[in-house]
Amino acid sequence: MAGKLHVTKGQALSVGEKQPLLKDIHVSFNGHDPSFNTPSGLGDRYPSQDANCISSALFSWVTPLMELGNQRPLEHDDLYLLDPANRAHEVSTAFQEAWNKQCNKSSGKPSLTWALASCFGGQIAKAGLLKLMHDSLQFVGPMLIKEIIAYLQNPEAPLSEGLLYAGIVFVSGIMQSFLLRNYFFHCFESGMRVRSAVCTAVYNKSLVLSAAARQKKTTGEITNLMSIDAQRLQELSTYINSVWFSIFQIVVACYLLWKQIGPATFAGVVVIILMMPITAGISKLMRRLQLKLMEVKDERIKICNEVLAGMKVIKLQAWEHSFTKRVLEYRSEELSKLRTYIYARSGSMTLFSAIPPL
Repeated sequence: MAGKLHVTKGQALSVGEKQPLLKDIHVSFNGHDPSFNTPSGLGDRYPSQDANCISSALFSWVTPLMELGNQRPLEHDDLYLLDPANRAHEVSTAFQEAWNKQCNKSSGKPSLTWALASCFGGQIAKAGLLKLMHDSLQFVGPMLIKEIIAYLQNPEAPLSEGLLYAGIVFVSGIMQSFLLRNYFFHCFESGMRVRSAVCTAVYNKSLVLSAAARQKKTTGEITNLMSIDAQRLQELSTYINSVWFSIFQIVVACYLLWKQIGPATFAGVVVIILMMPITAGISKLMRRLQLKLMEVKDERIKICNEVLAGMKVIKLQAWEHSFTKRVLEYRSEELSKLRTYIYARSGSMTLFSAIPPL
């Protein structure tokens, strides 16, 4: 245990009285005096208690925590309490109510998509509105380029006109930064809630599975549902708005280019259209690789659980080396599949980055 001992001198002892062994010895951790680690009071509040509209937009409610971290190392008690709306119990309760409504419908099977949308769709839509305003402001600069060039070429243009153009571009840039940061904040928060709800639902379901159902679902499959699939749903919730704002950006950009350069605009559009089949093929390849990776991972988790459950028998029969070899074989195969998947993903990202921007 790394720490320092600070010994203070005690009071005078009477004749024949012995000094207690640990009297007046103060142990501090991380090299700091315990008296320095005074409570900050931040750990007794929620972030929303100190945040108004302006504070939420600027994220200034984090400032006290950053200032405290600049003064001394942060302790666990210094961190804000988790907002009630983000707690697993609150999130899972809301999702369970939405799921029960889906199960009670008279027609069709219950829809996980609609259950998640009814719980978290509002925040995702709010994030989409922020992204719409951000993307709209992105075109302020390109739309003003023609006017700015005309202003610079006209020596008789008033100074106020140039200041107006500069002010518009400056304010647009500031607003874009605020909107984009708040967009990602709401996206990541909604994704976190989706993952928390799904993980809790899968865990609660695994506790009440019948013996027949346990024969159909292995522990590895259940573990993958809580780790891999829940993570995928979190990422989907975070980036689902990219489906529509990508189209919005392309349409507006093509319109502005058409006004400036005419039919030459279609050159960029043709490049995007030609790249679509290649991108779709790579996406299908990545999906197949992902499925194979999940199968291998299920087998590895299954054999690991069997080893842990029968550890006593394995030790008694001296089967450690054979089972270790089997686990390592599954692990090696999993790493091989994972390596292939990462290569395909890197190639997809490289190809996407290589497409010339409109």
